[in-house]
Amino acid sequence: MESSTATDPTTETPKPEETSVTTTSTAANVNILNHAHRRVIIYNIDKFMKAKHLDKLIKSWTKDTNIIVSKTKKPPKNNWCVLTLDDEQMVDTLIAIVNDGTQKNKKGGMLRAQRPADGEDGDGKRSRDGDGDGDGGDKNNRANKRQRMSREQIECVKTDDEVRNKLTPLWEKSYEQQLDLKRKMMVNKCFQRITSEIKKKFQVLHKEMKKQNGASQKTVDPLYAWLKERSPIQNSKILGAPRKIEYRNKCELTFGYRHSHELDANGQPMPIKVDASTEAETDTNTSEDGKTEEKMKIVKTPAVGFMAGGWSGGVSNPHCLSNIPDVVCGIADVINTFLDTSSVPPYNAREHRGIWRTVTIRSSERTKQCMVIIVHAPASGGAGRREDGSDDYSAAFEGEKERLVKMLTEKISKPTRTYPGCSEEKAKPGENEFCDIAITSLFFQEFEGLSNPPPQHPVQHLYGNKIIEEKLLQCEFQISPGAFFQVTTEGAEQLYRVVVDKVKEVASTPKDTLLFDICCGTGTIGLTCMKEGAVGKVVGIDIAEPAIKDAIMNATRNGYSDSDGSTRFVASRAEVAMKKEVQNVARGTPLVAVVDPARDGLHQDVIKALRNEFSLQRIVYVSCNPTGSLVKDAALLCSPCTKKYRGLPFKITSAQPVDMFPHTDHCEMVMVFDRMTQEECDGEKKQVVIEAISEGLEEKSKDVEMKQEGEIEASVDIVNKESEDNAEVKPE
Repeated sequence: MESSTATDPTTETPKPEETSVTTTSTAANVNILNHAHRRVIIYNIDKFMKAKHLDKLIKSWTKDTNIIVSKTKKPPKNNWCVLTLDDEQMVDTLIAIVNDGTQKNKKGGMLRAQRPADGEDGDGKRSRDGDGDGDGGDKNNRANKRQRMSREQIECVKTDDEVRNKLTPLWEKSYEQQLDLKRKMMVNKCFQRITSEIKKKFQVLHKEMKKQNGASQKTVDPLYAWLKERSPIQNSKILGAPRKIEYRNKCELTFGYRHSHELDANGQPMPIKVDASTEAETDTNTSEDGKTEEKMKIVKTPAVGFMAGGWSGGVSNPHCLSNIPDVVCGIADVINTFLDTSSVPPYNAREHRGIWRTVTIRSSERTKQCMVIIVHAPASGGAGRREDGSDDYSAAFEGEKERLVKMLTEKISKPTRTYPGCSEEKAKPGENEFCDIAITSLFFQEFEGLSNPPPQHPVQHLYGNKIIEEKLLQCEFQISPGAFFQVTTEGAEQLYRVVVDKVKEVASTPKDTLLFDICCGTGTIGLTCMKEGAVGKVVGIDIAEPAIKDAIMNATRNGYSDSDGSTRFVASRAEVAMKKEVQNVARGTPLVAVVDPARDGLHQDVIKALRNEFSLQRIVYVSCNPTGSLVKDAALLCSPCTKKYRGLPFKITSAQPVDMFPHTDHCEMVMVFDRMTQEECDGEKKQVVIEAISEGLEEKSKDVEMKQEGEIEASVDIVNKESEDNAEVKPE
């Protein structure tokens, strides 16, 4: 799975600016989003103190007082913690209690409490220089940090090339070069890392065994034979994308301000004079000789687009990107026209004020349908709204919303495209030319939180159908606002063909084979495997209830249902649902699992459930983050048995990279894990045991022979002695 282009992972939200509000506390002017005035930093606590012991210590301080600690933060392996209190009036009381001279750590050192230093946000971070008491190196470090942040926040105008470099960094290279780079990235950052991580697991287990000095009878598996090979992971040739341009079917744009230079009468950017001495604090535009520099005036216009380089560069038009379809650019033009005359401003994520936040656009070239979801803050203002009501837009919001809906539900004019290599028709469209896709579904979504709304957050349906439809291979799917669907349709078909082939390899009797579709989303992979005849039954599991509802509807659309026993979709945690579903499976039924997790990968409990299900012989892992979460998950699936992961480990038998996102550095991976046998796990260890047993038997045989010889000799001696005695005693 691949996240939307608009949410650039490199974007960093700058620190909110201070806002003056009236409070009843001693500090009259504080930032309502900053809790530094209610925080206390405690120094010299035990570095490895457990959370329960810290809670017990805090309770001893707050006992018989009105102090309420709402939040506790202690970074691991650090000797400080931060306490956030309910009210600032409690701060001085707690500081007095901690600093009374009786509070000590285990080594006898005095605990010390203080407010966050000036300029800090109260997170308690300390400099590597200085002693951490707010003097010397710590102050210098904070000053340097403020200077770095100021430099990063210098407002600028992003050119089209800068936008392309950020969002489609491989756009200047030929497609063959792009594939070669991705192949090398898979080898160096995926396969080698996985092998290294698995070997580290062996090293750790061997070290633990040595520490026990033979006290434990447990043994550790030797390094598996497949890991000793020169290339443990067999890498197939990367599959190229079937479509190279305008391939995305989902985009997320951000409301904000587009930056442009103010032009003079000759059409040239207008400079402003900046005295270097006034910029000394941040080193902004300061020349080495101390002279003044020219700085261009920047005009900010409300707009929607991609955040190509953080808020300092504003939002950028999507028209210059070759992976964005025309309909998305056309909708952006309509919204920009609306914003030009709207009294309701875009949302400012730094101050958490304003209304319009994001717009998500899903489209289908095959069904000619398009869904738009517009996320906005409450009409009364965002989380950082002013108490004087100056940013309350309740009176104008409903009217502006109706006007926007009317503009979006008309025909979408063809946009002017500016990406390299676009046709002349796209670069210079006619005035009366329109996109062949119109908006068929429109939703608004109100959200007051500081980040992004979760998939299950309620939406308001305002126009058209509540879903859009998409065709994928032999299947038809419906997509609702919060459901996940692959963001490139043609690429998804190629990806799913690989998955189907890998499932068929072990499904000797497809009609009897059961497929567990873990993180199934709307059921696309499982239903595709059914249609292609790879399996006879599918159990889909996903924690998102809206996605499961879509999966059930998609099964019905494609001729399957829960009633006939062919498909079953469950909204639950995978580890819980798998255990329950396996109990209902007849013994001897072939089991295969396909997992398609988000970028964070699988939860450890899911990996535990997969390993501990002994009848599961193959896992087909579809990863959208092969250089990150796949490395971690593969190491856990393939590492030796432990108390937590008791099932026999898996080994990697196939790895197929699939390029679904040309011009970017993203690549999908289909990796196959097959269950190892006990003989493969034992390896050399079993041979050593056999040899030891053989040697023991030989020694035992020798002992028996020697014993028998000794007994015979003793018997002969006894007989001889008896004969001698008889000879001496003769009758007279």
